[in-house]
Amino acid sequence: MRLLGLDYGSARIGVAMGDDVTKVATPWQVMANIDPEDVFLQLHELLAREGAEKIVVGIPRPLADQSRETEQAKEIRRFIDRLRLDGFDVVEQNETLTSKIASDQVKEMEQRGKRDDLAAAAILQAYLDRITNSE
Repeated sequence: MRLLGLDYGSARIGVAMGDDVTKVATPWQVMANIDPEDVFLQLHELLAREGAEKIVVGIPRPLADQSRETEQAKEIRRFIDRLRLDGFDVVEQNETLTSKIASDQVKEMEQRGKRDDLAAAAILQAYLDRITNSE
């Protein structure tokens, strides 16, 4: 099954693709998050084009208190609710430290710029690893 990983941000959304056969997530693109309707239209088109059946969305959990819900997490949950209303199969994945992992990858590759797609790949890879380990 093809999966789409998302690192939701108020300005940009990182996108990654992967599947549960190879169990590998790949950075795909970064979408501008300016117009919510445009974002949902782009996601519908991307899912149809790539044949993805499930969306994995990262949810931040503070290291000090994993049960605390931040304002950012509440915004992401509203986004997830809208995805579900549109009929998408959505899974939440703890994204703690994925931005740090993505930042480290950017440094290793000696590149500058946005790392949202790398963070999305880290989120999706964490999900794929989790489902692999639970089998």
